[in-house]
Amino acid sequence: MNRWQYRVTVHSAEEVLGWLEGPVAQVPPMLYCDTEGICYFDAGDPFLRAVEAVLNGPGEQGWELVQVTFRSQQMICFWKRPKPD
Repeated sequence: MNRWQYRVTVHSAEEVLGWLEGPVAQVPPMLYCDTEGICYFDAGDPFLRAVEAVLNGPGEQGWELVQVTFRSQQMICFWKRPKPD
């Protein structure tokens, strides 16, 4: 039976944008929520690359992304990996 370690990371919008390689001449990413509370993250291609860079760090350390959710000015990631024996 597998045993798991879990980790939760919180990343600010500033941290995510810090992964951009240079200035971006487009509208900054936005978080949109509808009247039923369903939210989505709208970002242009450079912003998606910044999110990928944030996710790749723990991924390289063996953490598997279970879920990511966006709040106003934050990205929250839930990770797991097999617990060492």
